[in-house]
Amino acid sequence: MSSRHQSALREIDAARCVGNWKLASSLAAKLAKHETFAFTTIVSCEAELEEYLLAVEWDPQEHWKDDCAVYKVEGRTVVTACYPMNIASSSEKLGLLERRLLKTAKHTMTSEEEYQRNVVLAKVYFYGSNFEKCRETIEPLSTAMSKTCALSPSYTTQLFMAQMVMRGICLEVQGDISEAYSTYEAAVRAYKDKLSGQAAMVVPRGSEPGAERGQHEELVNWAEEALYRRATMSLALNDKATNIRKLESYINAMDSVTPPAFRAFRRLRANRLYMQLMRQSLDSGTAPSAEMKRAVMLGHRRQLWLLKATYAFPRADEVHEEVLSEVDSVARDWGLVRAFARADCLQLLEILYEFVCLTFNSPRVLRHLIHALIRFGDYHEAALALGTYRELVERQLEGVKKAIDAAVREGTDGANVFAGDVESINHVLRTAAVGARLLLVHLENVHECLALVHFADSLISDIEKRDPERLVTPAVPQAVRAQIALWKGAAHSRLAQKSRDPGNRADHHNAALQHLREATALGPRLYDAHYYLALEYALGALDIPAATAAAKQAAALDSHRLEAWHLLALLYTARKDYEKALQICEVAMRQSDWWDVYSEIKDDADSQRPQTSAHMGSIETGIDFFKLAMTHTAIEGRRRGFDASIEAQPRLFALYGYVYGPVVAAAEDSDDVSTALETSSSIDMLATDELHTASRRGPPSQASGRRSLARSLARSVFSKHARHVSHDGRPPLPFTPLHGGTAPDTVPAAPKATVDTASTSSGSHSAQERPKRQRSMPHLRPSTQDKLPSDALFDDPGRLVGRASIHGSGSVYYTPVATRQRYQRAQAKNALCSLWLSTAAAFVALQRLDEATHAVTEALAVSPQSPAALTMRGQLELARGQQQAALSDFHEAVALEANNVRASVALARIEHELGRRDEALALLKTVSRAQGWSDPEAWLWLGRLERELALEHAEPARAQMLRRALEFTAAEFNMFAFLAAAIFLLEALSALLDSIGYGTIATVLWDLYCRATGNRKAAERLKLKSAIMDLRRDLRTVSSVDEFARWAKMRRRLDALTTSFEKVSSDLAVERTAFELYVNMVLRVSVYGVRAGINIYYYRVPVFFVPSNWFYPVLWFLSLPAAPMGSVSVTVWAFACNRVCKRAAAIYNRTMQPVAPPMQVQPPDVASAQTRIQQTAL
Repeated sequence: MSSRHQSALREIDAARCVGNWKLASSLAAKLAKHETFAFTTIVSCEAELEEYLLAVEWDPQEHWKDDCAVYKVEGRTVVTACYPMNIASSSEKLGLLERRLLKTAKHTMTSEEEYQRNVVLAKVYFYGSNFEKCRETIEPLSTAMSKTCALSPSYTTQLFMAQMVMRGICLEVQGDISEAYSTYEAAVRAYKDKLSGQAAMVVPRGSEPGAERGQHEELVNWAEEALYRRATMSLALNDKATNIRKLESYINAMDSVTPPAFRAFRRLRANRLYMQLMRQSLDSGTAPSAEMKRAVMLGHRRQLWLLKATYAFPRADEVHEEVLSEVDSVARDWGLVRAFARADCLQLLEILYEFVCLTFNSPRVLRHLIHALIRFGDYHEAALALGTYRELVERQLEGVKKAIDAAVREGTDGANVFAGDVESINHVLRTAAVGARLLLVHLENVHECLALVHFADSLISDIEKRDPERLVTPAVPQAVRAQIALWKGAAHSRLAQKSRDPGNRADHHNAALQHLREATALGPRLYDAHYYLALEYALGALDIPAATAAAKQAAALDSHRLEAWHLLALLYTARKDYEKALQICEVAMRQSDWWDVYSEIKDDADSQRPQTSAHMGSIETGIDFFKLAMTHTAIEGRRRGFDASIEAQPRLFALYGYVYGPVVAAAEDSDDVSTALETSSSIDMLATDELHTASRRGPPSQASGRRSLARSLARSVFSKHARHVSHDGRPPLPFTPLHGGTAPDTVPAAPKATVDTASTSSGSHSAQERPKRQRSMPHLRPSTQDKLPSDALFDDPGRLVGRASIHGSGSVYYTPVATRQRYQRAQAKNALCSLWLSTAAAFVALQRLDEATHAVTEALAVSPQSPAALTMRGQLELARGQQQAALSDFHEAVALEANNVRASVALARIEHELGRRDEALALLKTVSRAQGWSDPEAWLWLGRLERELALEHAEPARAQMLRRALEFTAAEFNMFAFLAAAIFLLEALSALLDSIGYGTIATVLWDLYCRATGNRKAAERLKLKSAIMDLRRDLRTVSSVDEFARWAKMRRRLDALTTSFEKVSSDLAVERTAFELYVNMVLRVSVYGVRAGINIYYYRVPVFFVPSNWFYPVLWFLSLPAAPMGSVSVTVWAFACNRVCKRAAAIYNRTMQPVAPPMQVQPPDVASAQTRIQQTAL
């Protein structure tokens, strides 16, 4: 063979390998004069076939929409895998190629030519869906790859993969899954042995330089098809040990493909199946390993990129179900693998933010984003997302309610009511409960919390009213109702504590108790409901026994949470039961994860922080443990003396270092998700292939005709996406492992992306000058002179006009961002300040004022604006006689916290001593109406001031002042007087009813009832009675002898009327008896029920107090069962009133009863008796 001949063969081989079929066809035509007819025909036929396939139009999404669907058929697993030949049906072109290739059989061919002819002919049959001829053509071919080939040394490998894949697919058609899997496995193994270690397994046609590119990706890539079908066949064979590994091998091989979006939709389906298999292994109860956790997270990152490569931003009327399903899968799998670390939560937030680009106003994405932001600790961003979620849901609910009405009216199940991206009612309610907790607990926004739970309540009632039979919407779970009632009650409880109006405070307190009791009834196992109920009993009602019972129930439900234990210890401290309180503290502390740390801390305050190997729990549990440890130390100081409290302070300081050390040492704004995402190196790893997606997506969608809600209403939530990342011309990889992970072996290193800072600037402001936290400024609004659209605040921050400040009217005021870290830092500052103040209190109790002053100074150094520290410093200065300094501190404390009871009372005392009684009186009245309504010291000094003012004025004015001094107990006196009168009137009514008789009252009411209602039977009875009386009168005038016929007729009529009268009378008697029984029962239940209710509800309330020297031996009896000693209880008062009223009724009855005259006995008249006997005999 000449050198020119060999050179032409090499060029043909290279052209076939890279897919340059025009060049291959022209080279074959030139070689026809030197080469055999068979080889040139084979090359030209294959070139024409491939060029024809490149021009075929097909939709990969439509073709592979059912791929990788797993289901069971007769006990065996079936995995859907579409056949590529279904795309191109048989045509004239395929028939022509078949005839040309068959003609080559008449010519002499070498084994290599015959092998290539058979493979190309099998391709023609394959694409024509002629499986039987394809199998017959491939059957004689060898299943081993030829090591040497003179005609096509490189392209023979691709021919081998083509014939092996076609052989396997033919076996699939026959149903021989096991043999098909073996064929694919052998093909992949031989192909890997042929390639070098660094070569890519899958090389799409058209990706090489000089290759021809069709309008669509190639129909079949034989290496990719072999890898894919090997994985699907392993799944069909139920080989769980290898199916995940084979599928992962296919996915990893495709990760290194160029272009990156090749077979994106098919890889999307395969990766989804891979994630389902991983999820099944997690659902089986297996604890997730670090490798499995990493694989799941990388799988979702890969799925996100494939979704972005497949789908564009949807139109207003378009919903990508695949995207929405992946959103739910991401959130669920992050919980399954327990990815709760900060870096893991940051990855989840990155993914959720990217899903915004693939959805149009999706509340589902926002719902998962709210949960992720709360877990990450960015409460401010979560609140903004919650507000946007509510706006979107309210817009959806308008259509949902109309659809529910239509479904109920038509009697259908309304299956399409919640189709697509419409949120279900239960999801909305659960998100509302989570948002209420966020607003109340983390952001302390009580009114917003109350508005949110009212929205949830109204939604429940509206849906139940529209669908009472539950034909469309399922019943709301009791747990969700309990959560909503819980946070509604907790919000009312918080408002009751902050209220300055006694009437308003009582209303909020009653509402809080009502809703919290409802929450405990709906959710008996709900810890927070019992805890907040105990808190409201303790703070709002001062009902220590009820609060103790509720706190015990909460501690029994979850013994590892320390809030209920802490409250229980404080309640026993209020009862002066220090032993029990200490036992509760010790039991609770031993159940915490921090007990080992606390027990190993040494008491030496001068030593450095001890090194301990004990396991430490979370910071949240450590904060609760530290508070409980401080309470334990304070109680122990009261029990053993304050010297013990001083000795325990070094231990508490060491514990403070363990608990709050990580909080203080953490970087600033580490929980600010905007800052974290900007500084995270993983943000570039999610960058989209600009070169690839620009042609797919085109210009931004304007199909809706106006700016979407995601750009206006939710712009503040998704402001992170305003950044544009540009690359240096090289397309990035579809995904890269995050945070130290390694990519598969076949994936080369990714080029480092650079950020174009010029593209992120707006107007004259550079990227460094723009506010990094636009969404943390909800109060910013445009000025009245320059009206801006709603989203201009975020499009051009340079035009923002903020609140006026001392530096200028145009400056912008930045509010602090509410995050978990800021909240914990504030708690760390308050905890250290409280620790110094508790030390100072112990020194004060020991009369060591200098050391107490030093401790207060340390507390103020930690928190200069602490009202408690300023109050204690003022008290110390007041003890030294420095009134002016103390007055200044008290004024500052009240200015910082207007409801500070201790500072207000102390300030009032100083004002009183300085002779300014009006100021002192005003202070005490204000504080007694607000937070000091239950403070005895405030009321004591208020009463003293009122008494002094009353004694200093003239007699008329003195009486007025005395009335003012007594007005604080007038309400209580009125209540006692009303209660005593009500009980007396009730007992008098009971005695009156007994005297008259319940039967007599029932008879009178029956007569009134018959007259008022016109009872038909009573009227009929009266009519029959009148007729009978008339008939009897007429019957007496008729002789039974002379007018027997008339007499007999009247007699029969009388008998008939009598029978009817008796029947009606019997029915009426039954009705009357039932009525009288019901009236009797109602009267007795009303009287005795009200009496029992008053005795039970007011069993602790005294009716009045009696002089102790009058009834000394029986004072305890008069206060039974639980009234204060020396008072008459409701039960005893009711018993006394009952006896007095009954005795008075008996005396009245005996007095007013008429005396009956004595009966006169007359002798019998014998003569008249005999005369009557004779007349009877005649």
